[in-house]
Amino acid sequence: MSQKEPIENEELLDLEQKYEEIITNDPQSNTFCLLADIQYRLGKIDKASGVLIRGLGYNKNNATARFLLGKIYYDRWLIEQAKKEMKKVLELSPDNLEAAKLLAQIYKSEDNFNQALETLQEAYVFHIGNEETLRNINETKEELSKIEGASSIHLFQTPKESRKINEINLDDSLGNNQVHTKTMLNLYIEQGQYDKARETIEQLYKNEEEKAAAIEKLDKTKLNKMNLSAGFGSKD
Repeated sequence: MSQKEPIENEELLDLEQKYEEIITNDPQSNTFCLLADIQYRLGKIDKASGVLIRGLGYNKNNATARFLLGKIYYDRWLIEQAKKEMKKVLELSPDNLEAAKLLAQIYKSEDNFNQALETLQEAYVFHIGNEETLRNINETKEELSKIEGASSIHLFQTPKESRKINEINLDDSLGNNQVHTKTMLNLYIEQGQYDKARETIEQLYKNEEEKAAAIEKLDKTKLNKMNLSAGFGSKD
């Protein structure tokens, strides 16, 4: 063990020198990604991030490089930069499960469980049967249910009634009055009441672009839930 690590480091250093020469001769070469990975493994994080940033200036659609740069940002708790890179990775490579998991983790750190769940579900479509991802989805659903349950209780309390409301039936609680809020939208989606969710979107968003984006997101969520309900995640 004690002899193996120095040998590996020596090999990495040789590769680092080789790839540095390639980059020097051709700054636009995709080899920058290999060089940055080696420097990252050697603990040369600043050098690695510098190589990645320069290389992405020539190769902006290199998903592997963006993932490594996003990971470096995350390790240094530069959350906004990390989030931006992981979102770009998933735009370029929607099946990148590691990027989806890290992005979902970032959303959870911001208490944005809706977005975390959506990110995991979209990735799961490409990895049907992946037990770890399915477990993450279920755990995120549980967290989201707790948050939305607490929000619902607060929403339906009035100054005259301080008692807690433990269960809410949306049809009975609202009667003929429609309450259009993001909390209600999330509740409709969680309960599978997609028609009411769409009605809420129509009332909630006045900007047509935002409305169209929300409807597209709703349709995507509906499709993902249908896939899960169809048993695509089972072992059979």
